[in-house]
Amino acid sequence: MRKIVLFSILIVILAAFFASSSPDGLEKVAEKLGFIGKGAESRSILTDYSLPFLKSGPVNTAAAGVVGVGLILATFLGIKSMCRGAGRSGR
Repeated sequence: MRKIVLFSILIVILAAFFASSSPDGLEKVAEKLGFIGKGAESRSILTDYSLPFLKSGPVNTAAAGVVGVGLILATFLGIKSMCRGAGRSGR
């Protein structure tokens, strides 16, 4: 499992340097159909694939990707832990 996590982080870091600065598909459609400005602003630590406390650029995108991998890993490990605990309690 450790190899998979390290490989995922490596891919995220390398991919960040090839990421496009153009709008993604949903933003492109919203611009094309004229409703890009009508959406509600949301606050998120990973808004636009970046961390708010770092300068914009590929390093910021890579850092956000690593945080994302960590959050996904923590979520799955938490679910795995809960499932193991439920199995032992006799339910």
